[in-house]
Amino acid sequence: MEPPTTNMRVGADDSGSSAGAAADRPAKRSKQDEIIAKKNRHSARAAAAAAAGHKSGETHPAHDAEEAAAPHGLERFPDFSRELAPSQETVLEAARMGIPYWLAHPTTVDGDTQAPIDDSRLALSPHTRARCAAAGIESLFAVQAAVVPVLRAAHAASRLRQHVCDLCVSAPTGSGKTLAFVIPIVEQLRARLVVRLRALVVLPTKDLARQVGETFALFCEGTDLRVGLATGDVPLAKERGMLVDAAAPVAGGSSRVDILVCTPGRLVDHLTTTPNFTLQHLEFWVMDEADRLLGEAYQEWLPRVQASIEATATATAPALDAAIPFPGATTRRSRDPELGVLARAPPRIQKLLFSATLTQDPAKIARLRLVRPQYICVTGKGGGGGGGGSSGAFAFPSTLDEFYATCPVDEKPLWLIYLLWERRIRSGICFTKSLEAAHRLAQIAQTWAAEVPASAWPGEKIVVAEYSSDLSSAQRAQTMRLFKQGKISLLVCSDLVARGLDIEQIAAVVNYDVPTHMSQYTHRVGRTARAGRHGAAYTLVAAPQAFHFKKMMKDGGHWEGCLRAVSPQKDTLAMLRQQYEAALAKVGEIYT
Repeated sequence: MEPPTTNMRVGADDSGSSAGAAADRPAKRSKQDEIIAKKNRHSARAAAAAAAGHKSGETHPAHDAEEAAAPHGLERFPDFSRELAPSQETVLEAARMGIPYWLAHPTTVDGDTQAPIDDSRLALSPHTRARCAAAGIESLFAVQAAVVPVLRAAHAASRLRQHVCDLCVSAPTGSGKTLAFVIPIVEQLRARLVVRLRALVVLPTKDLARQVGETFALFCEGTDLRVGLATGDVPLAKERGMLVDAAAPVAGGSSRVDILVCTPGRLVDHLTTTPNFTLQHLEFWVMDEADRLLGEAYQEWLPRVQASIEATATATAPALDAAIPFPGATTRRSRDPELGVLARAPPRIQKLLFSATLTQDPAKIARLRLVRPQYICVTGKGGGGGGGGSSGAFAFPSTLDEFYATCPVDEKPLWLIYLLWERRIRSGICFTKSLEAAHRLAQIAQTWAAEVPASAWPGEKIVVAEYSSDLSSAQRAQTMRLFKQGKISLLVCSDLVARGLDIEQIAAVVNYDVPTHMSQYTHRVGRTARAGRHGAAYTLVAAPQAFHFKKMMKDGGHWEGCLRAVSPQKDTLAMLRQQYEAALAKVGEIYT
């Protein structure tokens, strides 16, 4: 047959090959030589590392046995059970690909880790331990136990004139990230003598900023530290009077606060229009919910803040300056050129990033100009941290129970009513995709609740309220106050409160509209099961969305064994359908 004959002819008669084949053969040998040379270089490095290990007295019998068993010419898969320092070649290759090595190799912390507040590794002062006790805190959660010692050590390093590292932290929602930066900042600043703006905390929403400000105020009680809040809830002129002393410019600024908690837009307003507002003395720059801060413009706040810091550094530096030790470092330099390298370097601004879904985008990370960053990743249910979108990358509290229900598109309000009735949801939050959807759904639920006779309720009567940015700050504050008092059963809202707010009373979350991506799901369900408390999350999935929802959860490594289906009782659903249709007709009359 022709194919065997051709093969035999090619294999037997090398000299009779065509000129083209002869020309190709040296190229193939050259490529093969290159592969063999690369393998030999790898083997030589491995042999040198093994020889160095033997000289230092370190032996790994099991590892040596495995290496001996490797067939000649084959490389064994890397052993991830041993943590090895990256080679310069590996770091350069990662840099060429645009992925920082530290971002791809975080320090992983078990989400179940806890540490008592009197643990010597935390090095907490009697004042901080007393404030923890006053807040009912007996032990720190995993993210706090991991971050507090790192920042306390950085404080000691700065006192020894050593360079401090920036820190990125990824942890599940409700794991206690706020205290992880509040405690170390208060510990370091409480001994200050002069009031200067030394800590800047930036958050994406007003409500979250208020909450963090309250936490700082609690732990600053009993100290001379002053905490300021800039969110735009009060006129800019009044806010200026709260943050700075005099209207006339003063060298070095004139701050009335040591710690400022703010939103990015309001921060830009003060940087551009408020006299004596300066970041010259800043020591801490915290970005909470960092992925959202980096993902939205907010009046180009990030380059403006960095420009302000660099401008103050340049203005206060002498003509003869020592070089900045690391590329992109934001540091104020020595003021005395005569001392040279012996002069004490002022502390560098330490950047702290916190998020449940920390971005993995190298371009966004590069904008921060981090210096020798460390990445701490706290795992949760699902076994991953809060990073990007790879499998297992999203972590959830182990105390969270998750459910989903597949239903017809036109009956989603009915299924929400079923959950309120049958599952006895109280102190819950329901998320919709828009303000209009939140308003309409709240109207339907309120009308249905008003139609149900008082004697028919299986328990307490359900009270539903809308909570959205359409309401004024005073109205939102009043609604939240009633919710915390237990007078409101369900808040219907958009993603306004999907991030950061820690409300102890939230027992359940309902995703009325399916989240468009995994990080949105993570932040929504993270409003419940916080700080070790139990909670439930329900997602109403319309039939056309079922495929997308399942794929999204599978891609996020959070499907098998994580969610359970809700199977309604048909007689209960039929009874509620009559009430729902009557409520729907009444709401329809409003819009006709």
